[in-house]
Amino acid sequence: MDAATITIIFIVLSAMLAVVLRKIKKDKCLKDFRDDMITIELLNGQQYRGELKLKSSGLQFNYPELIKGENNLKFLSFLLYKNEYPDIQAVVRYHKDLTEEGKIQRKEDFQRTFQPSRWRKLRRSILNFLKIIKDAVIEIINMLTSNLSKTTPVGAAISTNNNQVNKMKNEVYNLVETSYEPLLEDYIGERVILELKRENEWVKYNGVLKDYTAEFIELIDVDYAPESKGKIDADLIVLRKYGIVRNLSK
Repeated sequence: MDAATITIIFIVLSAMLAVVLRKIKKDKCLKDFRDDMITIELLNGQQYRGELKLKSSGLQFNYPELIKGENNLKFLSFLLYKNEYPDIQAVVRYHKDLTEEGKIQRKEDFQRTFQPSRWRKLRRSILNFLKIIKDAVIEIINMLTSNLSKTTPVGAAISTNNNQVNKMKNEVYNLVETSYEPLLEDYIGERVILELKRENEWVKYNGVLKDYTAEFIELIDVDYAPESKGKIDADLIVLRKYGIVRNLSK
């Protein structure tokens, strides 16, 4: 097998791996709300309520009942594509909308977050360490690839197709979860104050910081209601673009 053939196989396998990872990769904050009855609020004020089905390319909300619109149109679901995520104001899971099974699962998840086991803490520490050293690992791989291209026929073939090879490597790297925020790590499982930008003002919410990703912040056990309407228990996912954890709370 000559060097050119090996290079082609490498590029094809890398492309296939990138496609598979892209299909199975889903935001871990959004994964916590899948199959539950969820209300999504958009920046334009529109709201949609339905059972959340999480896809790699976006969100699907299946309505609990048929909705009739203008011109006798009938709607059974609402789709929000991944490129539309910046339009999200909040993804809300009201406790009153959960099934009995969903309430039990949520309670267990809450306890694991508020009082994590030693294994859970160790696992998160290991994953965070891997995220920290990811850039160093990538740099080492790039150095090895560069040296290989200068000393072997296969490396020379890879060097000839350098642009395509780099494109495949970046595709795979970008699909790996890399979000690590030391300031937020200290507050995982703690009560915090989240400031959420709504139009031209910042609204504060008290909740337990469950998790975060590169795009989202997840809070559980949140009082998500205007003061005039009393307390409404909910769990909340917001874009980091609009939501900021500012304070530790009680």
